[in-house]
Amino acid sequence: MPTATAVLDQPSTPLDLSGHGMIALTRDLCAPRTAVVADGNETLFARIAEELPLELIRVPSGESFNGWVVPQNWRVKRAKLYRDGEEVFDGTGHTLGVAYYSRSFTGELSWEELQPKLVSNPALPEAYMFHCMWQYRPWDADWRLVLPHRLLETLGPGRYRVELETGDAPGEMLIGVAHKTGRSPKTIVFNSNNCHPHMANDGFAGTAVLIRLMQWLAEQETFYSYRLVIAPEHLGSVFYLKTLPREEIDRLVCGLFEEMPGTGGAIKATSTFAGGHMLDAAFANVLRHHSRAHTLVPWRCGAGNDETVWEAPGYEVPFVEVTRCEDQFAPYREYHSSLDTPDLMEPAQLEEMLAVLQRVVSVLEGNVTVQRRFDGLICLSNPDYGLYMERPDPTVVKDLEADAEAWGHLLDCLFRYMDDRQTVLEIAERHHLCFERLLRYLQRFEAKGLVELNRAEIERQPPERVAS
Repeated sequence: MPTATAVLDQPSTPLDLSGHGMIALTRDLCAPRTAVVADGNETLFARIAEELPLELIRVPSGESFNGWVVPQNWRVKRAKLYRDGEEVFDGTGHTLGVAYYSRSFTGELSWEELQPKLVSNPALPEAYMFHCMWQYRPWDADWRLVLPHRLLETLGPGRYRVELETGDAPGEMLIGVAHKTGRSPKTIVFNSNNCHPHMANDGFAGTAVLIRLMQWLAEQETFYSYRLVIAPEHLGSVFYLKTLPREEIDRLVCGLFEEMPGTGGAIKATSTFAGGHMLDAAFANVLRHHSRAHTLVPWRCGAGNDETVWEAPGYEVPFVEVTRCEDQFAPYREYHSSLDTPDLMEPAQLEEMLAVLQRVVSVLEGNVTVQRRFDGLICLSNPDYGLYMERPDPTVVKDLEADAEAWGHLLDCLFRYMDDRQTVLEIAERHHLCFERLLRYLQRFEAKGLVELNRAEIERQPPERVAS
């Protein structure tokens, strides 16, 4: 059964939210040889515990749930390839040199028999590719050697000998959880993976961004509670949710999975499964007004990851995936390869991703409804109020911002929104206005005693509310 142990280390250095700082952290996280179950996972979580107080959940090999199985701790002992008696490849020379969870094999093969057992990528001739399928499907495991395509091209007809010895031993899948307690037990979840060894965009850079987000939140007074879950892809989330009591699952009001923050692509956010959630609107508003470039796509049309686990039936936690995925089936050139290193990272891209997530949190924390304390039409231009937003006039020259007409139309509608049912985020989205500016504007109404602003708490959507 899973067990939990607390890691009590506290952050030991001043908070660095810079892109360069996140890249440095990414390098540290990329260093251990990680997997679903691997010796390097202990080293990884010890490093993360230097940044955040961390709870470790340990799930032993062999645990199963809904057909998902925690694999053994797999190790490569020998991985030699010979051609006509001469060694041409040693798979132990690189972490990815043997497909993960390959079974042992020793024997003689012709070139034609060997070729299907070799993995390379002609488009990345220097790279080792990450053959990861069997750590999630250990029952299907065969064997493969993974080598750079430039080396494969030097091979050819001959008599080959393979000496591949691997071993399994009982181990533990580690799940790292960090908490930030707010005034409410309602909890927003952040999620990232740790099972892709040495890989930066996919996804230790994503983990680094979320670590910084949690450190920033630790310094804030928040209404909601927050939780960071770092775990192997799918398997970690599956077994983490399995451990939670029903009442705790019901407190998880929404969440996001984040990775691939450092490539040159635009930020891409998916919708939640049902759509129409406050989280969807928060991402739409923040990305429209605070990102250099972005794309909003339907559920599971991003890169695709653990959001399926969190939104699975019985849980239905509204979840968004946010990445810089360039294409659903080809996220970026170096994806799942040894070339996915911190050297790919663009500091400004990581900074933008973190800033977007901070603003999304700020929108969720700050969203309110507006309850009027007056009847009739207020003359907002009267100096007693000073709340009028100027709009274009064909006979009067005014120095106005580009969105002045949008603000003007808002004023035509605004008083009818003051019914304690419309949230500021809903109003901002309806009029294509920045949430933060609109909230500050309505706080001026509150200061004049014209309205009362009431917190709009996030609610879980019922599972039957699915967009058609």
